[in-house]
Amino acid sequence: MSRLAPAWEVTLRCRPADSGRARVMERVRFRAPDAARARTAAAALLAARAGEEGDWSLGVLRTLTAKAPGTRCYVVTFAAWETLGERFVRRDVHEQRIWATDATSARRLAGEQVQALSGYHPTWRITRVAPRAATRAAREQARGGSAAGRSDAGRAEAPGPTAIV
Repeated sequence: MSRLAPAWEVTLRCRPADSGRARVMERVRFRAPDAARARTAAAALLAARAGEEGDWSLGVLRTLTAKAPGTRCYVVTFAAWETLGERFVRRDVHEQRIWATDATSARRLAGEQVQALSGYHPTWRITRVAPRAATRAAREQARGGSAAGRSDAGRAEAPGPTAIV
């Protein structure tokens, strides 16, 4: 029994000659064994659709399969500013796990996905994007312990966003 290659999605954008902004013209889904080959396939799709009119470009390459080769899990933290007396205080309001090829893609994807949450407020801002392993190490260090000595250090946690509202 053969395993299916991970699924990917990319947007093809075009900036018409009379416009200053690129517009999404198409979303393409395809399968590729890893992120490098997915980028190559996306570039080939772009070349096939790019015509003489307008300036075509690729949007964010997004994996539709968690743990796809060439991706890693990032934790994106959102915060809101609140008034406290005569000053403002930043409070973390939401953390979201995103599988992406790099931190920039994770930031952009999280910003798009968080808007679908029922408790989302437009004033939320992304304050941190970090690989999941780095955030685990930071939590352990804050507690004064080390994940290396624990028997469950390599165990994966359940995926999905964690609201702190």
